[in-house]
Amino acid sequence: MPFCPQCGAANPDSARFCDQCGAQLIPVPAAPPQAPTLAPAAGGAAGTGTVSAGPTTCPQCGTSVIPGEAFCDSCGAPLFNRPAVSPSPGVGLPFPGVPPQPVYPPPQPATVQIPAPARPTSVPPVPPPPVRSSLAGVRLRLENGTVLSLPATAQATVGRADPVSNFYPDIDLTTHGGLERGVGRRHGRFLVQHGQVYYEDLDSTNGSFQNNSKIPPRQPQPIQHGDELRLGALKLIVELS
Repeated sequence: MPFCPQCGAANPDSARFCDQCGAQLIPVPAAPPQAPTLAPAAGGAAGTGTVSAGPTTCPQCGTSVIPGEAFCDSCGAPLFNRPAVSPSPGVGLPFPGVPPQPVYPPPQPATVQIPAPARPTSVPPVPPPPVRSSLAGVRLRLENGTVLSLPATAQATVGRADPVSNFYPDIDLTTHGGLERGVGRRHGRFLVQHGQVYYEDLDSTNGSFQNNSKIPPRQPQPIQHGDELRLGALKLIVELS
């Protein structure tokens, strides 16, 4: 039995080409024909299933061949149409038997960035009123509609004029019913402290009231725009500008 000089496979004595690789064999004396070797059918396991002895003549040159040989002894043509072998599960994968893993994280579609709407600008805070240094802009509105403006000084007295003692207040209420309504000659005074307008009762006989609340003597009280002052029974509204 000759052995293939290329792949070392054993071949029948009368074979001229290797049944495994088709290489030409060294000529040997003819030997009695052997029983045909049955090849397993495609897709079947060795020794099981239906087998075929193969063709008896070469489909290429027509020479008689030994049944079961894979190649023609005359021209070396293959005698069997070998089916394509399906790869085993896991063959060709990065790791045998391990299915490909999905890419993580999966690619996300491109998103279009929509600019956020511009926020409305905030309303600037109202600036505080200017710090006062005098009584300029302070007015007293009487019940009959008369408006008396205070002088542009740091303080001003309010009351009734007295020619006997030669006393004349900064705001004289004599002609506005001051005597009849109980306004004293030196009833009170307006003054500015730390930019704020104050009113102080100067120990008047009939007292001073702010929004119907009695003002303690010699204790200056802060005055706001629209406050009502009552000197005795004479009412007036304070206006600040």
